[in-house]
Amino acid sequence: MPNDIIEMHSTWINVNSIVGCTNGCKYCFLQSTGDNLTKPRIKVSASDAINLLFASKYYDEEIPVCLLANTDPFLNNTNIDYLREMLDLLLVRKVKNPIILITKCLIPDDFIEYLVKLKKEKIKVIIYLSLSGLGKRYEPNINHDDIKVDMAKLKLSDIPFIHYYRPFLPSNSKKEDIKKMLDFVSNYTNVSVITGLSLKSDFINKIDFWDITKKDPVECLKANSIWPEEAYNYFFKEYDHKQLVFNTNLCALANKLHKPSPYYETHECKNYNHCTPEQRKLCAMYKRNDKKAILSEIPFLLKKIGKYDKDLEIIDKGNSLVLKNVNLSAGDCAYLTFMLHYKVGIQRKLVDDHYFNSSLTNSSNFVVKEVSHE
Repeated sequence: MPNDIIEMHSTWINVNSIVGCTNGCKYCFLQSTGDNLTKPRIKVSASDAINLLFASKYYDEEIPVCLLANTDPFLNNTNIDYLREMLDLLLVRKVKNPIILITKCLIPDDFIEYLVKLKKEKIKVIIYLSLSGLGKRYEPNINHDDIKVDMAKLKLSDIPFIHYYRPFLPSNSKKEDIKKMLDFVSNYTNVSVITGLSLKSDFINKIDFWDITKKDPVECLKANSIWPEEAYNYFFKEYDHKQLVFNTNLCALANKLHKPSPYYETHECKNYNHCTPEQRKLCAMYKRNDKKAILSEIPFLLKKIGKYDKDLEIIDKGNSLVLKNVNLSAGDCAYLTFMLHYKVGIQRKLVDDHYFNSSLTNSSNFVVKEVSHE
């Protein structure tokens, strides 16, 4: 059975049993495997995918599960039918995990009715609607009006969703354009996730729309993400909109689920996320201060995922921990963060870790000064 179907990411467990997309977005990570302009292919059956999920060493009912992130689940009827089969199987198992679906496509009316049914059955489904404000140059096969229709229909049906506002490039970073987008989106949801352009070495050479990737590829690949200065300054130095915006996706999801975040009082919490006083109070209430207990749990969890090393060293960073002398992926760190309800990272990403940089791998944002807009 393939072992790349289930992946632990920084915010959820991905179930990648369909791969390929024809949307052709120019910044898409599927460029790393050449699947960004290919017809989706089913790697295993829906039943096998769900079995692999529950058999994963990372599975825990508290960790969100994202279905079909290596395609768009609403791209075509085949994807939609497969997705419905997956959700039916999860319903039978009475899954408690929050279920995440990410789309830029029109969600059919009958599927929204199905989501309403799932909600009545206590299955938590959160939709991420990706509306970037970028034009056809970057998203050639996306109908942005469809995404706006999705927002209206989901709000009317009381299905929770988060606005995925990414990536920020020079062309969508003007302050007035950002405010216009947030004015619109805030009519439908109060939460947006924001980020710059995230890159990996296996597709940076395919990025032809931002010359910084050619001028300074080393810094681009070291970064958590690359930000145009105007957007970065607006969100993190002079933000003045009512919309709740989060650079830490896990915090955005915690807000929507009315749960505490393990990032409370970390650097990200204090500098990159605009949430409510009520949410911060909730996070403070559940913040773990029992460092001795946390430290004693780490070896057990590392053994569970097969990553324990007797030379392990744990560095206390105040409101987070950094692990040394142990070969952990970003996914491993994310798992520990979920299970400990306390942020756990490493000093740098492993060379063979194919996932993106993040704050869990001690990466920071790369802010690029732009003299003009496209």
